[in-house]
Amino acid sequence: MIHVQKSFGVAVVAAALMLMAGVLFAPRAEAATCTFARDLQQGMTGEDVKCLQQFLNSSGFQIAASGAGSPGSETGEFKALTVAAVARWQAAKGLSPASGYFGPKSRALYQVLQNGGTTGGTVTVPPAACSGGSCSMPSGSMQALLTKIADLERKLADAKANNSGGSGDGYEDSEASDVRDHFSDTLDLLEDAEEEVDDNFDADDFDEAEDRLEDARKDIMDALRAYIDGDLSDTEDYLDDAEDNADEAVELVGGDTDESEAEDLIDEVEDRIDYAEDEIDQADEDGEATSEAEDLLDEAKDLIDEAQVALDDEDYDEAIDLAEEADDTVDDALDAIGDNGSDSDDLEDRLDELHDDLDDAWDDVENALDDDEDVGDAEDLLDEAADALDDAEDALDDGDEDDAEDYLDDAESLIDEALDEF
Repeated sequence: MIHVQKSFGVAVVAAALMLMAGVLFAPRAEAATCTFARDLQQGMTGEDVKCLQQFLNSSGFQIAASGAGSPGSETGEFKALTVAAVARWQAAKGLSPASGYFGPKSRALYQVLQNGGTTGGTVTVPPAACSGGSCSMPSGSMQALLTKIADLERKLADAKANNSGGSGDGYEDSEASDVRDHFSDTLDLLEDAEEEVDDNFDADDFDEAEDRLEDARKDIMDALRAYIDGDLSDTEDYLDDAEDNADEAVELVGGDTDESEAEDLIDEVEDRIDYAEDEIDQADEDGEATSEAEDLLDEAKDLIDEAQVALDDEDYDEAIDLAEEADDTVDDALDAIGDNGSDSDDLEDRLDELHDDLDDAWDDVENALDDDEDVGDAEDLLDEAADALDDAEDALDDGDEDDAEDYLDDAESLIDEALDEF
């Protein structure tokens, strides 16, 4: 049984997924073998920093081509060039964020890479990568797992070459690609959940949230094994379970999940639809034209119904997209009431034009600064103009056209005043 904890589990699965996608690790026959007992970052010095530099230089991620930091001239000082080299290594290995900070995930993946080609022994993860002390994984088991993945990839390639799909030993390459995408999405979700839980370590249900994260990691490993066995159905089920556990972990510490975001947005838009319906009814009683507004509101209702269906189907991204589209359509419906629609359209057009004018003014200021010209208070004035345009946009969203027009007048004056500064 392979046992992983916290972000190390994500690093291990990420390494395996890179092999699934056919990404091979660079040869490391001459790479340095290091022991990292701490996280490394810019400003640190020591033999572990020097060993990291030697590893990077011998693995195709040179600190420098010559001079300090170059192969044979490693300094043991973690400076900007080392940060850049670490970031390149992280990006090449699929670690995110590729920030140049050599932390728990980077250390864990380094050990997987150093031990992945051996049998027997253990890969020991630094305590910082685990909760409650160190955790270990038989490297022979990991190697067997990666070998199975490579074997599966060969079978998939053979099936594609023979124009045959199949089951059991393999499946259609397009299906495998969809599953890999699902793996990637689930890993992203798990990483976000881990960060959310870590940020709320003082929550009452923090320990239970940690348990849910551990369940999610185990689900991902089970999904990986199911994938290797060619069982797409079980793979998808395990990944769904992992996502559910990650979402539960976030909810336990009071964080927002995609599901809760979709639910809240749908509720907000439904309230706006009720408000727009009252506005349209009142306009109709006042004798204003409302037919276009009614059609748009019907369209908004249809969109929010579709969003609710997507929410019920647990397609939260689609639910959010549809709810946002419904919200925009409610705005259009309110704009279309009587004469207000045309006035609002004119103000929207003017808002767009002033945004363009503001962008042009910023270009002029930047060019003047490049030429060492004195621009006076132009930058401050343009910042004020940007704020006025934001206020105008908010006023239009609220249907307050008089305030919107005043803000637009202010923005135009501020832009002209800024340009007069130089």
